[in-house]
Amino acid sequence: MDLFVGSRERPAWFDPTIAAVLDGSGAVLAADGPRVLEEATVELVGGQIRHAVRDVRRGLWVDWWFAQLTEATAARIHDELDRGGTGWEGPWRLLHGLSAIGSPALASGATTAARRLAAKVARAGGPGEARWLPAMRRLSSTGEVWHLCDAYGSRIGVIAGFTYPGGVDPSVFLFDVDACGMVTVVNAGVYDDVAQAVAAWRAFAGESASDAEPAAAQRADELVCLAYADHGGEIFQGDESDSALDNWFRTSRRLHELADALRRRGTPLPRATNLHRDLDAGPLVDAFATWYSDRHGNPPAPEPLDALAYEWIEGRLPGTWHAASPHRVRHIRGLISDWVDDPVTKEASALLPDWIRWHAEQTDLPEHLLAASLAAVADNLDRPDLGAPCMT
Repeated sequence: MDLFVGSRERPAWFDPTIAAVLDGSGAVLAADGPRVLEEATVELVGGQIRHAVRDVRRGLWVDWWFAQLTEATAARIHDELDRGGTGWEGPWRLLHGLSAIGSPALASGATTAARRLAAKVARAGGPGEARWLPAMRRLSSTGEVWHLCDAYGSRIGVIAGFTYPGGVDPSVFLFDVDACGMVTVVNAGVYDDVAQAVAAWRAFAGESASDAEPAAAQRADELVCLAYADHGGEIFQGDESDSALDNWFRTSRRLHELADALRRRGTPLPRATNLHRDLDAGPLVDAFATWYSDRHGNPPAPEPLDALAYEWIEGRLPGTWHAASPHRVRHIRGLISDWVDDPVTKEASALLPDWIRWHAEQTDLPEHLLAASLAAVADNLDRPDLGAPCMT
């Protein structure tokens, strides 16, 4: 992981990427409303985050970078205003875009800078000052939420309504959550409506999601995946999707706004608990052992079964213990590969196909999806394409 973090020194990639964003800020002048400006800001910022994660791969202090970008944007506006030209207009809009996509802590820097510069900008006048710009920082969740899940049970879509003040530019935000291993937002984005977001999620998730239909969330526990979703911060795996990197900051902001709206409504997200402690695999072990004995005429060896069952549930999202997607199978195989090479490890690996079949029976998993999961038992773990979430 050091490859992606690096020492706490101001990284060399900061200056050229910040300059690239500022030099491209003229593109935001075409925005005719908050949503378009927000999207243009995401594209400018996301392009540089992609470059840093995939090409630089060290010193990825992206929150620090965002703060530095905000400071540089404010400085560019100040300098351009002093020159008496119009070069401040793109950065001025960009500053408001940053206030819309940053987490509350990061957005506060952009908001403060905009307030300090507002009088100077007003004196300059010109087309760069749109009346709707101040609304950028007041995006809010409507509290409307829909959820859907793939056939395996570990790929989850959460779709939430958002709007700017006065009902301007209503839209929905998609959180595409993969719970096969660590609960992670693997794709994200803004869409016109629920139908458009559902279509996008099905395309992201693949065949196992083709029949999934959205339902309005009525209880907080239906959104439990968001309480555990690992997103934001400054730790990267290096295989994040384009949409995850483009929306790196915005996803954290939308999660915050949604959680705040649910809390005000009296239905807060469930409190996240430690998924690595106080685990009881006993019910799974007992039920599988009975099934295995009926199938094979003799019970499975207890030590390998206990080891497999505990590894299967440790760190897993509540409600997904029966999910046996190809991605989860590969994830478990990767964990088992780190075990001591002894008879228990070999027997646990040998149990895996039956373990998958048993879980599939508990969820009435279609045969073709079960076949994909069983095929993952024999896949070469060194193949790079097998890292794709829930790939079938």
